[in-house]
Amino acid sequence: MEIIELNSEDWTLVITAITAAITALALLVTVLSFRKQLQLQFFADHTKRYQEIILNFPEQINDYDFSMDALTPEARDKTLRYMRAYFDLCSEEYFLWKNKRIDNKTWKEWKSGMHFAFSKPAFKEAWNKLRLDTIYYEDFTSLVKSSRKRGQIYFLTDGRNK
Repeated sequence: MEIIELNSEDWTLVITAITAAITALALLVTVLSFRKQLQLQFFADHTKRYQEIILNFPEQINDYDFSMDALTPEARDKTLRYMRAYFDLCSEEYFLWKNKRIDNKTWKEWKSGMHFAFSKPAFKEAWNKLRLDTIYYEDFTSLVKSSRKRGQIYFLTDGRNK
């Protein structure tokens, strides 16, 4: 086996190449870590928005016989404001999924929750009222319509969800 002798210029090139490779690897690790942090922050922000919306709904929102008309005008306005925020959030999530900004696993969970919510009488009533002055893009509107038709919820005779 023959030993290759390197002059100082060759050693400089080898060291430069190794340094560049280490720098590139470190940069890749940093970018991947930053990307993961951004995804976690994004998910946390959506979760926070969702919680704020849900916590501002009336307690009886999930009852089969819930009606906006039974609320005081102030409570009805507040509920519709938060319903609009919920529909907007869902629309954003749908848009993000369609544009491959969220993964299919996350979308599947969010979509399941949307289908469940959209099939409830309160959400159907709110959608009908809010659609009078709000326009959502066609694909999202189709998702809502298909959810509403499914009727995935079964209610007990006292009006509570199973």
